[in-house]
Amino acid sequence: MKKKQFGRTDLRVSELCLGTGRVGYFSERANAFEVLDTFVENGGNFIQATSHAYLPSLECHPDKSESLVGEWLRANSSLRGELVVCVKIRCPHGLGGLDLENSIRTQIELALRRTGTSYIDVALLDWSNGFFPTYEVMSVLERLSGYGLLRYAGSIGFPCWRIAEWLGRGTQPWRMRLESAHLDGPFTQCCLEELSREHRISLVVRWPFVDGYEPLFEVARRVFGITSFQVGMAWLFSRPSICSVQFSPKVKSQLLAAIDATRVDLNESELGVIQEAYLQCALPPRCPRVEEFILDDSGDSKMPYSFTKLDSL
Repeated sequence: MKKKQFGRTDLRVSELCLGTGRVGYFSERANAFEVLDTFVENGGNFIQATSHAYLPSLECHPDKSESLVGEWLRANSSLRGELVVCVKIRCPHGLGGLDLENSIRTQIELALRRTGTSYIDVALLDWSNGFFPTYEVMSVLERLSGYGLLRYAGSIGFPCWRIAEWLGRGTQPWRMRLESAHLDGPFTQCCLEELSREHRISLVVRWPFVDGYEPLFEVARRVFGITSFQVGMAWLFSRPSICSVQFSPKVKSQLLAAIDATRVDLNESELGVIQEAYLQCALPPRCPRVEEFILDDSGDSKMPYSFTKLDSL
């Protein structure tokens, strides 16, 4: 896998970020280790563990997944310096002063115990109304960085203007600045791309980033003759502002499919067609229904938007 610069740091991260939220919930130890081994063997070094703030669901369990990652890291301690490990933290609403610092520090220390490492490369701040005022959170992160517990900060789900506010406050050299913006929702041409170019912020997109737009890539699959997953990955990796795509596999075969998708290349004309079609799909205020994208027996599209260029390829 290719590696790209992470923000303005000295880190270079793989274009595929391994999310471990699903590793370990339905997986046994051997299977989790197999996923992590395969990721590193194929050039991956960017690992997003879950966190204290990550809510358990049917497919995610922070305690088990982080503990398995920690067990694997201890068994492969010689690799730690080559890896970029990040965790998610959340600021509860209404906290300030020592309560805020204790909350953030507790989450970081819990993640350190679970992963069995002495420091976190990137603390990802999961957006909530608890990030007020911004300078208090920055000050806490600066102190934790001074203690050697974490190196850099990134954001998840922050409104674009909040990222801009943080960047404005982080202009001083000693300030903890945001080095990445992780997108949980659909990726379109938005102000984040401009912020990425102007301030060298790395954009990390979670797959499936389309969340409702998968049928578009199903149509593209029929046209290009490759899987919809490969179409989506190829389009994402063609975007210069995107540093990495986060993918959370359960098993080795799913990870290998994602790694294989990173090797797919589409030409400029094909990428332009996907971009135009995606924007027509993504910009309306509602999410198109799946049945609106189904092709009839003649191969004609039933889509409500104009996809003539896509159908003509």
